[in-house]
Amino acid sequence: MPDRRRISKLLSLILRHRPDEFGLNMDAYGFIPLAEVIESVQQRYSAVGEEDIRDLIETSRQHRFEIVEDRVRALYGHSFFVEMDGEPMTAPEHLYLCVPSAQGQRMKAEGIRSEDRFYLHLLPTREVAESRAGTVAEPCIVEVRAAAAATEAEVQFWSRGEVVLTRQVIAAEYVGEVVEIEAPPGSVVRDDDSDERPRRRQGGSRGRSEEGPRGRNPRERSPSASRPETAPAPKAAPPAEEPKKAPSFGRAPKFSTGSGRR
Repeated sequence: MPDRRRISKLLSLILRHRPDEFGLNMDAYGFIPLAEVIESVQQRYSAVGEEDIRDLIETSRQHRFEIVEDRVRALYGHSFFVEMDGEPMTAPEHLYLCVPSAQGQRMKAEGIRSEDRFYLHLLPTREVAESRAGTVAEPCIVEVRAAAAATEAEVQFWSRGEVVLTRQVIAAEYVGEVVEIEAPPGSVVRDDDSDERPRRRQGGSRGRSEEGPRGRNPRERSPSASRPETAPAPKAAPPAEEPKKAPSFGRAPKFSTGSGRR
């Protein structure tokens, strides 16, 4: 079987973002027939079979996907809206987020809402939140008083694999401690399920001075700066800009009706 990470990224592309590009119909809760998903995977990786897909999903530490009978779906991270099925969970005392420090301070003052997804993605423990520090520049842990939000503001939460989802805004009064933490060395800013290459963390460690190559401040003049200047060569005309293409990422899938409801 090809690298498991590649298969997981392909499943994310199919089940979270672009099922329509694979000609797949998804029901209102995000389910697609397993056989159809396997066929789509085999178009790129012909050696992958049903047992490989089942093993990847059932042994994944992140619990990104689930198989129910003969259907499969992503549990979270969709770039389009899917319904929540089942009953909301009993809210724990606290839930957590790992976000950049500046964003954490805004959450403390203004509350928390989902900025780029239909559901706010929260984490069940502080330890899980801290494990995400390597994917966030200047990270901090934001504590959410989930039980109080559920009781007093009727916020509903759903457990989905490694995360907890809600569509509702978390008011500032239910935001607890905001604690800055250190990111591990060499960490990168990325989503493990993204179909894009990871980007290096921006900004480095807190308080680091802005330096150029070999530790030299870019504002300092190099020894060559004292040499006589020669007349600059005439500038070439800038190339014409190509028209930007509209991104296709995140287009809504073709939803089937009447299927997959539990």
